[in-house]
Amino acid sequence: MNTTTLSMILKIREWQEETEKQKFASLLSERRRIEMYLREIEERFQILSQEKISASDLVAENINVLCSEIEYLTDRRIKIRESLKALDEEIEKQRETYEEAFKERRKVEELYYRAISEKKAEVEKNEEKVTYDILMSRYRS
Repeated sequence: MNTTTLSMILKIREWQEETEKQKFASLLSERRRIEMYLREIEERFQILSQEKISASDLVAENINVLCSEIEYLTDRRIKIRESLKALDEEIEKQRETYEEAFKERRKVEELYYRAISEKKAEVEKNEEKVTYDILMSRYRS
């Protein structure tokens, strides 16, 4: 392969790697957002458990509100943990994809640098041959 083709492939691989980095970063920020939301729900649970309810406050209406709040928070927590688990799996897949893209780019870079080295060696060889031919033609003259 010539160096121009390898250079173009290298640029494409760098672009793909950057795209994978951006996807990974967005997944991590989404994970942080979900974790913050989960913490908020956990804090609401703690607030509910710390509230002292007197016997006079135990009316059916307050009990229903408290029960529905607990049900809602429990449901949200379960759904958030499920999405967090799915997001962790996606993050792991994205990390593997990024690592593969990085390895591929390294392979292309090696090919590129090898091709450049071969071109330089070829140019040096041709320069030596030209120099030798010039010296021999002058020596013969």
